[in-house]
Formats: sequence, C-alpha cells, structure tokens
Amino acid sequence: MKIAIMGAGAVGCYYGAMLALAGHQVVLVGRAALVEAVSERGLILEKDGDRLVAEVEASRDPAAVAGADWVLVCVKSGDTEQAGREIAPSIRSRPLVAYPMGNWQHRAACQS
Repeated sequence: MKIAIMGAGAVGCYYGAMLALAGHQVVLVGRAALVEAVSERGLILEKDGDRLVAEVEASRDPAAVAGADWVLVCVKSGDTEQAGREIAPSIRSRPLVAYPMGNWQHRAACQS
C-alpha cells in the first residue's frame, strides 16, 4: 500500500517510519532540510533503545501524494487549509485522508 504523509514533522515522520517499517511504501512531503536528510540517510527512528532506519521517499512537492492509497495530513492546525488546497489536485482517486492532529481539522480541509 502506498501512503503519503503531508507535513513530515515529528508526528508525520513517526507515522511514516512505523508504516515503512511495517512494509508499506511511504512518501513524505516536508521541508527542504527533511527531504535532504531523508534522501541521504533514510528516515531514522529511535524507539525502545533501538535505532531503526526506514526507507521512504521524500519530496517538497505536494503533488507527490498522487497515487497514494491513503494520505495522512500531519500539519499544524493553522496550516490545514493550505495543505488541503495544495494536495487537492493530486488526490482525485478518493484516498482516505486521516487527521491525526485532531478531527476538527476535517472541516477546514474539506472546505479547500
């Protein structure tokens, strides 16, 4: 399953790493520094004293969510509407969009 994560900060990277380590194809959409680090070293997760490296794709381009079966929107509350506008053209095939940062964000993204 392909899973895209819009907003690859602490929450998005945690979910991305866990999903990739479980065998899913993951693409992260985040800032330039994150994209560079993940491209060079993979996504590193330190958990329970272990250092795990998840192989994921990373991009600055919101269109990277295209073709995903699921899109997780993990942006800060104030960025929800903008994130919705940015990914809207790329999610025509009706993937499930989850809001791990709070259900109330659903209204803002759907209005985009």
